Amino acid sequence: MNAPGHPPLPSILLAYGFRPFFLSAAICSIVSMVAWLLVLDGQWQGATFLTPSICHAHEMLFGVVAASAAGFLLTASPLWSKKPALTGRPLLLLWLAWLLGRLAIIAAPWLPAGWVAALDLLFPLALIVATGPNLWNTGKPVQRIFPVLLGILAMGDGLIHGEAMGLGVDTARLGLYLGVNAIIFFLVMVGGHIMPMFTRAALAEQENWPPWPIIPALEIAGAVTMAGVMLADLLWLGEAMAAPFLLAAGVVQGIRLSRWHSLQTRALPLLWVLHLGYGWLVGGLLVRGVAQLTGWIAPSTAFHALTVGAMGLFTLGIMSRVALAHTGRAQVATRPLAAAFSLVAVAVVLRVFGVAFWPFASLIGSGMLWVVAFALFLIIFWPILTRPRPDGQAG
Repeated sequence: MNAPGHPPLPSILLAYGFRPFFLSAAICSIVSMVAWLLVLDGQWQGATFLTPSICHAHEMLFGVVAASAAGFLLTASPLWSKKPALTGRPLLLLWLAWLLGRLAIIAAPWLPAGWVAALDLLFPLALIVATGPNLWNTGKPVQRIFPVLLGILAMGDGLIHGEAMGLGVDTARLGLYLGVNAIIFFLVMVGGHIMPMFTRAALAEQENWPPWPIIPALEIAGAVTMAGVMLADLLWLGEAMAAPFLLAAGVVQGIRLSRWHSLQTRALPLLWVLHLGYGWLVGGLLVRGVAQLTGWIAPSTAFHALTVGAMGLFTLGIMSRVALAHTGRAQVATRPLAAAFSLVAVAVVLRVFGVAFWPFASLIGSGMLWVVAFALFLIIFWPILTRPRPDGQAG
């Protein structure tokens, strides 16, 4: 129930895009991972949408990460473009499109594959319509990359459904990689914008830190190498052709990260979670490049370094920081929130390295840590995201 004098819960949730989508991302993350753990433990056969593993990857990417990205873009794009934010009924319709996609995947055994595809693709396409105009008219051409990345994300989703509909062979794997590439490119662009700014602002409170100038050649190299990765995958040029772009992208992003004084953030959980996530992004690109070039490393290892490591830590960190900042609260991580970050940090180590020694135990342990971490996020942020700002401001 709402506290006396508070607006009804629906109006609070629909006051800004981050509220419904961050909560939905956390809930979907927990439900999807619990379902996957039941499959791994043999207690459930899993969904019949393609295979259980494809279904798991699909929902973590197009359900969880896409919801988190939507919450971020719906919050950032009005600030960047100086245009009104999406609120009220339009926001509700966009959220319902996301929910319909999740329900369609669950109901896939009983629905025609074309219906499942149409219902699931509704959300990424609606998100482009909802955020595209603002993102295209911010006055900064570099921010026009976001609608393009959302389009590639939708294309990846379409390729997965294409295989389910019998329109292609092995296109689901390509679709997953395109989706992952789009989100990693998204993190590269977002990270390059917010991490130097947040880090410098926090460290300036401790001592006088000079500005960190942007190196245009480095930024261009980062965009070109990531675009090369995406094109190599999209055109099916082969793993050997994609590997050089992956290795180059990893090196470029490693150089960017080295300029952001990551070690100085170790006492600041809201910062170190982003830096650690970006470190996994760098490592994941390099490991995937080595895996595709040599075959010495299992492809799933690189895949999970990017998904559990980079996306998991970044998703949790960004949702926490945006939720605190845009509800008028101090941007300080409590011990339970810092514990949630740490649990995901351990989960990715188990998933990437532990499986080589204790395959089943590491998979189960990593998944359980993930569930607890996002459950902590949900417990901490449910009252924050379902109540008005304490300062009385809108949003």
